[in-house]
Amino acid sequence: MAEARPLDLDLSGPEVHALPLYRRLGLINGLLIGLALGLGAWGMEAWRIAQLPIPLYLPSLLLGLAAMAALGGAVGWLSSRIARTPVTVLLWGVTAILAMLLMGYLPYYGRTLVAWLADTRFWDKPIYPYTLGGTVTGLVFGSLLILLALGLLALLQGHRLESLMAEAGHRGRLNGRVWVSLLLPLPLVFLAALVTQSMMSNPAAAAANVVHEAIELARVYEGDLIDLEQETGVEVTALRGVHDRLGETYSLAIVDVNPLNSTVIIRADFDNGAWLYCRVINDQLSFCYDAAPAYTIGLRSLITGEPPPEDCRGCILQAEEDAAAWLAERRDAFGPDPAIERVAQSGSHVLMRVTGEAGVAAECWIAGVTPARLLECTESVN
Repeated sequence: MAEARPLDLDLSGPEVHALPLYRRLGLINGLLIGLALGLGAWGMEAWRIAQLPIPLYLPSLLLGLAAMAALGGAVGWLSSRIARTPVTVLLWGVTAILAMLLMGYLPYYGRTLVAWLADTRFWDKPIYPYTLGGTVTGLVFGSLLILLALGLLALLQGHRLESLMAEAGHRGRLNGRVWVSLLLPLPLVFLAALVTQSMMSNPAAAAANVVHEAIELARVYEGDLIDLEQETGVEVTALRGVHDRLGETYSLAIVDVNPLNSTVIIRADFDNGAWLYCRVINDQLSFCYDAAPAYTIGLRSLITGEPPPEDCRGCILQAEEDAAAWLAERRDAFGPDPAIERVAQSGSHVLMRVTGEAGVAAECWIAGVTPARLLECTESVN
């Protein structure tokens, strides 16, 4: 009986680049590179955020991870289809630039997109507007690492894919040795993205963790928070003014981020109805306060025309001229004591509902923190 011999692949001819296996390996290689970029950029942040009660943060990171993997996969497939080293280097160079832009803009536009999808009433509103700050510096210096890493892999891509084809054999099975070869350069890509991300100004994750830690300690402590802060080193005294309002169950959300002065406002909504804002500066919890007065007492003052109490420093609500005039025209319809409730909030944009004694109702949009500003009001159906 004649001995069966395996069919060897001839990798010496140019037609090897047209084989489906070559392009499949290029696609997988690109997907893995994109995934390594995404994990380096947001993996550690996602791990920290997953342990906090901040529901809409993690989806934005997963969105970025998916976009980065898709970008890598598309370029990996396209470059393997063209199979020309100069074009491959160019494509991966463009990928490096796009990856860095994605890393820089995701904390703003990515979170805004997630907020829009979560509640379409906020569609088109600038929930987290981009602020030019330390992100640019991080992009400039961090770009060198990602460009070098992807440029090196681009130069070696043709040789690597041909070697992987030889390992896979004529049946194209991706055995253990093939996967090891595919995964081997990924730590370099991961570290390049990790270092680049660390050079960007994105203090939101750290701020949320600081607020969560302080609330967890303070809400179960019955003594003086000064003693607790001295014992633990956590800035729980920032919660002294609202200590009695801390409930057992709560959620956190990002209200505003200003990387220019490393200031983040975190919102805490408790199951007992408490609604707090906490200001974090340079990863240090500065002050927490009741957020409701500006949106309730301040809005009622604009409706009724009566000034807020003199001792209520947080009750002032500024207003656009058209919004203030709209409320003034309907002052009699709303009456002296309209019901006011918060309907929804995303970032610093808050939707309030006002119901008058005669049944007239309005929805009012308020944005900003210091100061909060009434943007518009429109009639609504009860």
